[in-house]
Amino acid sequence: MIPLFAILRVHTSRRRRFGLWLPLFLLWLLLLPLALLLLPIFVIGCLIARMNPWRVFIAGWQVLTGLRGTHIEFEQAQSKVLLRIF
Repeated sequence: MIPLFAILRVHTSRRRRFGLWLPLFLLWLLLLPLALLLLPIFVIGCLIARMNPWRVFIAGWQVLTGLRGTHIEFEQAQSKVLLRIF
């Protein structure tokens, strides 16, 4: 299943904390019409590159669904950024 939400948290050196919930399902709904419009170009590009479009699509889908459960932390001397995708 594709990730539906992401949480972004920022901690600064001044003890300020900022959290943001990102509803990814709205992003997927907005990108769906664009993806349908670009589908013929994707298939033609795959055929020109001599790749099976179905296998390329499946590999991309597996990467997208593999994002679920990702936890990324960036830390600097004065700030910290946390990103959780679920």
